[in-house]
Amino acid sequence: MLKHVITLSLLLYLLPAMSQASETAKSIIEKVDKNQVFVTEKFTATMVITKGKRTLTKQFYGYGKKEGMKSFMEFTNPEDKGVKYLKMDDELWIYFPDADDIMKISGHMLRQGMMGSDISYEDMLENDSIDEQYDAKLLEDKKVGDRDCYVVELIAKKPDVTYEKQVIVVDKNWFIPLEIELYARGGRLLKKMSQTDVKKIGIRQVPTSITIKDMRKKNSQTVITFTEIEFDVKVPAKVFTKGYLRR
Repeated sequence: MLKHVITLSLLLYLLPAMSQASETAKSIIEKVDKNQVFVTEKFTATMVITKGKRTLTKQFYGYGKKEGMKSFMEFTNPEDKGVKYLKMDDELWIYFPDADDIMKISGHMLRQGMMGSDISYEDMLENDSIDEQYDAKLLEDKKVGDRDCYVVELIAKKPDVTYEKQVIVVDKNWFIPLEIELYARGGRLLKKMSQTDVKKIGIRQVPTSITIKDMRKKNSQTVITFTEIEFDVKVPAKVFTKGYLRR
């Protein structure tokens, strides 16, 4: 589910459903997946990472392209200026400007947090839809603020998914996941996510603030706030190439 945080596709929401009474767990998840339909995207964001009493603030901008599950990000804050990420399907590279070096992230490195955040590189590489990865079960409804929500439990269909179980709280009108809990095998709660500050951008209702908490760490939290988002914009093909990392 966290794939939706790094590629930003979880922010792409279309029109609300007209009928809610007959919704099943499967139909809810299908609509959550469908709401991620887009061609390209462009964004600017701030990421605030809190580790105990230490706080790090980072800025970045980037692009996404649905075809090929591609995304590009470049950090602009002074400490990380010029660090870039390129994701193409299930492969991820990082560029370090000081060393002028491109490194593929793989193996045990995938479990590390991106830029020290609560988002792992493994999270960034998830591509499959929820419906393809999980069996869904509808739980009791709840409210999040003034929003009526469905609660859906997801159990992994295959052993190679990052999270064995997820519990997601989905807004009934716009099919936006407002809260997400991510579990390991054995039932241990690993991470919690929440999405807030929903704004209308074009025809879409978009959460512009995402909070991720790693429950295995004390006082660990990452908040991503999107200051600009554009959809279906023209993005040069060269952006999604390793050569562009060294530009």
